[in-house]
Amino acid sequence: MNTTVIKYRYITIFIIWMIATVCKNNAYACDLCSLGGFGGTTGAVNPTSAESPKKNKYTLGYILEYQDWESVSITKAHELHEEGRDAHARKNDISNSVFFGYGITDAISISLQMPYVERRSREVHEEEFLGEKQNSTGLGDSILLGKYKFYDKQFGLAGIFGLKFPTGNTDERNMVGEKSEPELQPGTGSLDYMLGISANKKINNLIILDGSVLYHLKTEGDQDYEFGDIVRVTTGATFNVIDGDKKPTLNLLSEVISQFANKDEQDGGTIRDSGGTTIFFAPGVSSYLTEQLKTTLSVPVPVYQALGGEHQELDFNVLFSVSYSF
Repeated sequence: MNTTVIKYRYITIFIIWMIATVCKNNAYACDLCSLGGFGGTTGAVNPTSAESPKKNKYTLGYILEYQDWESVSITKAHELHEEGRDAHARKNDISNSVFFGYGITDAISISLQMPYVERRSREVHEEEFLGEKQNSTGLGDSILLGKYKFYDKQFGLAGIFGLKFPTGNTDERNMVGEKSEPELQPGTGSLDYMLGISANKKINNLIILDGSVLYHLKTEGDQDYEFGDIVRVTTGATFNVIDGDKKPTLNLLSEVISQFANKDEQDGGTIRDSGGTTIFFAPGVSSYLTEQLKTTLSVPVPVYQALGGEHQELDFNVLFSVSYSF
C-alpha cells in the first residue's frame, strides 16, 4: 500500500475521531489549560505529555492564554451578592507565561512556568460603582513540574509531579480600596501539589494518540480561601499532515479536556457557587518552523458545563505558544 493511500486512510480516521469526541461529550475556566503547553505529544512545551526531551536539551517558550467569559446581568449579579452569594461579572482573563524546560536524562525532565496575569471584570458589589470596569493585574503563581518516563516500548508512559508556588499578586483592590475577591486576584496565595500520569502511542508516524490524568491538590491561600481540588483528564490526537522530514511541518490537533472540580471553601464554610464539571473540545494546529522552533495554536471551547450554583460560565479559550529547543 503506497504512502498516499495510507495518509488518506489516517485522515479519515482522524476526522471520525474528532466527530466522535464531540458527540460523546455532547465559574470554572479551563484550570491549567496552558500548563506548560498543549496540543498533543508533538508539543515542544508540553510537560504533561508522555514524550520526554533528550538529556541536556533545553526549551524556552512563551505561552499566551485568553479566556472569554459569558456576559451576565450586572443587576442580577448584584442582587445575588446582596443575598450572600458568590457572584461576579468577569469579562476576560489574559495570561502571558514564560516557560523553561530541561532534560536531566532521556527519561527525566523538569519545567518551570512563570505567568503574568490580567483579569478584567465589572463591579457588581459596590452599588455606587455598579458596572464600572475593573482590572486586576500582576504576577501569577509559578508552576514547577517534573516528569519521569518509566515505560517506552509499545507505547509511552510517564509519571508527572509538581508544585504550584504562591508567587502571584494577591493584593489587588477594587474602587473603594477593598481587596478584590480571590477569583479576581492574579495569584492564589496557596502552595498546591500535582500528581498524574500520561500515555502516548504513535501510529505509522502519521497519528499520535495521547492522554493524561492530572490531580491538582489545593490548599488554603489568601483571604482564608481554598479553591477546590481539580481532576483534569485529557485525551487527544495529533495528525501529521506534513511529516517531520520537511520544514515547516503541519500538524492537526484534536483534544478533549474534562475537568472535575470540588467546591471552594472559605473560613471553614463551603462556597455554594463553585465547583462542577466542564468538558472542552480543543481543535488546533502546530508546526515546527525549523528543527528547533515550534508554534502551536489551540481553541478549547466548552461543550458541556455543569457548574455549582449560580456560577458564570466560560465562552471559549485561545491558546498560543512558541518555543525554541536547543
